[in-house]
Amino acid sequence: MENFREKSPQELAHSLKETGRSLFNLRMQKCSSRLDKPHMIPLLRKQIAKIKTFLRQKTCKGCNK
Repeated sequence: MENFREKSPQELAHSLKETGRSLFNLRMQKCSSRLDKPHMIPLLRKQIAKIKTFLRQKTCKGCNK
C-alpha cells in the first residue's frame, strides 16, 4: 500500500488518474466476463476515495493540517 500522506498534490493527482484507469479496465473485463480478480474492484474504489481525501486535505486552503 502506498503512503499518500507523503505525496505532493501532483503525485496524488497522478495516482488518482492511474487508479481510475485500472478501475476502468477491471470494469471492462467484468463486462466481457474475463475478470480474474473480482476482489480488486472494491479495493480500487476505496483507494480512489483515500487519494481524493488526501488530495482535498493538501489543497484545502482553510485546513489546518
